[in-house]
Amino acid sequence: MGRIRRAPWWIYAVAIGGLNIVRQVLFPPARVGTAVTVCLFFVVLAIGFAVVTVLHALIAPRARE
Repeated sequence: MGRIRRAPWWIYAVAIGGLNIVRQVLFPPARVGTAVTVCLFFVVLAIGFAVVTVLHALIAPRARE
């Protein structure tokens, strides 16, 4: 198997930014506190990175090697 190719940086930025907006709507920082907000940010960061990488590897055409 080949190496996993990553998507362009801007796709990660848009996806993680959008997921963080959803997170703030579902878990407002004023309600959950600072520690939980920071933890949720890193969870969203990890999940967003993984999902974008997997989707890009599945959808993007592969270059001939």
